[in-house]
Amino acid sequence: MGIFPTARGFLRAPFLHGCHALAFLSRLSLIPCRTEEELRAATPWFPLAGLFLGLVWTAAGFCLFHYLGSYAALLPPFPALLAAWGWLCLAVWLTRGLHWDGMADLGDACGSGAREERFWQILRDSRMGAFGGMSLFMGLLGQWLCVAAHIQQEHWPALVIAPAWSRITSLWLAATTPPHGDGMLGRIVCASMTPSRLRWSLLWGALLALILLPCGIAWQRLPLLILGQWLLHRWFATTARRHGGISGDFFGAYIESAQLWFLLSLL
Repeated sequence: MGIFPTARGFLRAPFLHGCHALAFLSRLSLIPCRTEEELRAATPWFPLAGLFLGLVWTAAGFCLFHYLGSYAALLPPFPALLAAWGWLCLAVWLTRGLHWDGMADLGDACGSGAREERFWQILRDSRMGAFGGMSLFMGLLGQWLCVAAHIQQEHWPALVIAPAWSRITSLWLAATTPPHGDGMLGRIVCASMTPSRLRWSLLWGALLALILLPCGIAWQRLPLLILGQWLLHRWFATTARRHGGISGDFFGAYIESAQLWFLLSLL
């Protein structure tokens, strides 16, 4: 009898952490993430939440693509393009545009050429400027076209894994970049990435990459994926250090950029 309460407690904690991660990253979880402690414990579960989200988005894209299959003879690209648009719309809606907002804010701040406190004033400004609009447009357009290409080739596993990959690599950024002093989210996420959690996240990232091999992705694409991810990581880390640390907007922009690169490099 004594072992069952312990087992229930052991299983209950990961379940709650996963639900908190999903609640923070999307609209789906019924268990809200309310405190800093809950968010700190949920951070390592971001990739699993991303995998679940990728499964939901890809299932919707799969159904839409095959529902529109009758139009392929008349307009060959139409089913894939519309299914990709549905995939992306569902992704934006379920995540509340959380990461795209960060991409727009960081685009404005970096594009302005501002330094020190002025950089952070622009980053925190809720109004979108020209550089933010261009960053948002190019990012959304790039993901839409890449998702459409994967759907056309029926590379469904890549579409499922992409959100998990972008979120697991954001943990690598958190583990190697200091937080900005005034940023609550940057401080929480960076503090949650202990050396053991970093090792586990690296292991899971390697497993996600290897899963692609039996799914029809050429092995030559993996070195390209890793190289581009390293360059992306280096740019974000260098930019954050130059301006005094990383914040939630940096993480949002990094997640969408990493997702775009993952989809592009595997085409």
